[in-house]
Amino acid sequence: MENIKVSKTKKVLKGDILLSHGDIAKYGFRVKSGCLKSYVIDNAGKEHILQFAPEDWLIGDMDSATNKKPSVIFIDAIEDSEVSFISTSDFGDFHSLEKELLAEMSIKLRNNLIATNKRIISLLSATAKERYIEFTNTYPTLVQRLPLKLIASYIGITPEYLSDLRRKISKSQKK
Repeated sequence: MENIKVSKTKKVLKGDILLSHGDIAKYGFRVKSGCLKSYVIDNAGKEHILQFAPEDWLIGDMDSATNKKPSVIFIDAIEDSEVSFISTSDFGDFHSLEKELLAEMSIKLRNNLIATNKRIISLLSATAKERYIEFTNTYPTLVQRLPLKLIASYIGITPEYLSDLRRKISKSQKK
C-alpha cells in the first residue's frame, strides 16, 4: 500500500494509544513494523480484543471515520511500532484515487472482512482448540511474539486454559 496518501509515518511506543473510546477517528493505520490491536472494554472493565494488526495490516474504526461518530473501540500499540497514519478523508474521496490504489485498498479491506467474518463464525461455533488454530493461521507471525494473555483474550479463553491447550496440541503433534 505504498501508494496511499499518508499524512505521516511515525514511531509509536508499546502502550501508546492511537484511538480512544469516544474519539472520532481521523486516521486509519497501516503497520510498517510492530503490532497494533483494537479492543473494547466492557462494563466490568474486561478487555476484549477485536483485531491484531501486524506488519502490512490496516486497522481503524470505519464506523467512526465514515459516520463521524464517537468510536466504541481503542487502538493501541502492543509492540514498539512504525505506523503510517492514513487520513480518513482520503477514504471518502474515491473519485480522486488512482485505479491501482483503489484495487490495492479493495484487496486489503476484503481480506480484513474475510478475517473478521471467520473470527465471528469461529467465536460462535468453534471449540477453543479450533479458535486457537484459526488464530495461528490468521496471525502466524504473532504466535511467538504475543503474550498468552493477549492471545487468550482474542480467542475468548483464560491464559491458563490456553497454556494447557498449547501443551496438549504440542504433545499430540509429537506423537
